[in-house]
Amino acid sequence: DILGFDAQGAIVNRPDTHGNQSLDWTNICQKSTKVVTFIDLAGHEKYLKTTVFGMTGYAPDYAMLMVGANAGIIGMTKEHLGLALALGVPVFVVVTKIDMAPANVLQETMKLLQKILRSAGCRKIPLLVQTNDDVITCATNFTSERLCPIFQVSNVTGENLDLLKKFLNLLSTRMEACLDEPAEFQIDDLYVVPGVGTVVSGTTLKGIIKVGDNLQLGPDPLGQFKTVQIRSIHRKRMSVKECRGGQTSSFALRK
Repeated sequence: DILGFDAQGAIVNRPDTHGNQSLDWTNICQKSTKVVTFIDLAGHEKYLKTTVFGMTGYAPDYAMLMVGANAGIIGMTKEHLGLALALGVPVFVVVTKIDMAPANVLQETMKLLQKILRSAGCRKIPLLVQTNDDVITCATNFTSERLCPIFQVSNVTGENLDLLKKFLNLLSTRMEACLDEPAEFQIDDLYVVPGVGTVVSGTTLKGIIKVGDNLQLGPDPLGQFKTVQIRSIHRKRMSVKECRGGQTSSFALRK
């Protein structure tokens, strides 16, 4: 999913009842000056391999760790936190369902969460975000990887969701574009689309890739590379003419 912000920081993709496709990705991207992409990763231990692939292959800028206020810290929460720490991905925590958690349960969840973040294995500085000043402080210092913002939200009452949205709008990408270097694209998935042919998706690690460019695809099992041409580029479900370092996209290839 994606979340678009306009120049004033207001959210673009607001659902309404008039059927004007306000949640359509194309409309969101056209109206936004900033787009945040969410990669929903599995929380169950059965799908840990999928989560590891998402944390490595998609090269996320940040990790948003979801904790249920009523359920508390479970085993997989620690696993996912450890995974983000091992990969050097800055983490912020969102404690949800605070509307249905008794005060004492929420307090215990917060105490345990802060204890884990301060432990020798994490060495984080937890900061409970309660005001707009806290949001600015966290967004400014978040890239240090020591600070760990904590948001307490309710999707039912909407409590503190405005603070979380402002925080997301203030975040900047961590990956350097390296636009002056030769283009490099990391392939995550491969598709064969009827009528289109071979399509690859992934992340542009550096440089600029344009429609019509010839790139070296490989290496194959023998270490060889093959020249392919970029027929078309799609980004956020939109057809674009180029993509830059740090951006995810899909290419239709001409072999």
